[in-house]
Amino acid sequence: MTINTWYHVACVYDMITQTQSVWLNGVLDGSSSATAYQDASGTTTIGAIYNSSSTVCFNGRIDQVRYESIAKTASEILNDATLYVYYSFDSSSLIDNGPNGINGTSFGNVTFTAGVVNEAARFSSGPYLYYTYSPFYFLGINNHPFSISLWVQPMKNYTESTLVFVHKLSGWCVHFLVINSTGSLKACLWNGGNVILSGPILPLNSWTHIGYTYSAINGIQLYINGTLYSTTGSITFSASGVPMNIILGSDKGFTYCAPGYGSSFTGTMDEFYLYSRELSASEIQTLSNP
Repeated sequence: MTINTWYHVACVYDMITQTQSVWLNGVLDGSSSATAYQDASGTTTIGAIYNSSSTVCFNGRIDQVRYESIAKTASEILNDATLYVYYSFDSSSLIDNGPNGINGTSFGNVTFTAGVVNEAARFSSGPYLYYTYSPFYFLGINNHPFSISLWVQPMKNYTESTLVFVHKLSGWCVHFLVINSTGSLKACLWNGGNVILSGPILPLNSWTHIGYTYSAINGIQLYINGTLYSTTGSITFSASGVPMNIILGSDKGFTYCAPGYGSSFTGTMDEFYLYSRELSASEIQTLSNP
């Protein structure tokens, strides 16, 4: 492990197969045979190795500790490790339905209406979803892979409007997904200069599924309704070096940020996912068919 780097660690014991395994960032790191724990009770200690004669403490940070009384599958562990936020917008809520509990905050009157799956969030050229802190550490790391998946329904007319805006509190900022004045979708990034990948014109008053994946090897890959639409090929991602914030539905007035246009979105958004890895084409296809 590298100092000052976050890792997701999972330990699984399967009583049926009598195996124990350790997973690092959703990938199996090691496994061995093990008999079941026999005692009727015991003490769980977090952050230290403890016995009656000495204590060895962990020097670092620990977050999101969870015990579950099941043997999770490989896909469940990968999801826990890499699904960073998921907003279904159901029950008229900005609650994070993913594993991390990173709930959104609304500025202005974000309303809710019928969506692709149950309810969706409606943005009326002003309201937006944001956070009171900067929870997205991996978006501040050079060349770190990520993926975005969401449904959008632009309404009213075509104007420059922001779907997904990524920024730090001052300085670095990029409109990751933005619509230009003719209705054309753009997927953007920063590598020391603007990286702009063109998508289709999004139809008004109709739902479109957007998938945006990034890795240093494949660059940006833009999917429309589950099908690969365009790609940049291999590119670097020059990140800010600090944890980042996200705004959905606006750029909060920072229209000058890359690629140089944005502003508030008028329309509806549903089923927003953000992953800290590059999703495969088949995974994007699955998300486009809820």
